[in-house]
Amino acid sequence: MATEALGISEARSQLGTLVARAVHGRRHTTISRSTTERAVLISEEEFEEYVRLKREREAADIRAKMDAATRGDLEMTVYTSREDAYADLGLGDAAK
Repeated sequence: MATEALGISEARSQLGTLVARAVHGRRHTTISRSTTERAVLISEEEFEEYVRLKREREAADIRAKMDAATRGDLEMTVYTSREDAYADLGLGDAAK
């Protein structure tokens, strides 16, 4: 499926049409604010499907890791405090 790409100013002037096209035509539009800031306009239905599939994939990954740990194929780390876990994950003071 082809995705149209527009700058943010052009997308703003056509927003109603772009939303209708996303909802009724299931046509995506990439909107660029700069070369590094881009977003894709999709219907709410497609977004909900994306979230559902992402959660299913994450749950499957967790189940696979739990199975690997049960088999002894994965070493588990046990933390005795939240601070230790945050430090190990590189979260530092930001997680408080």
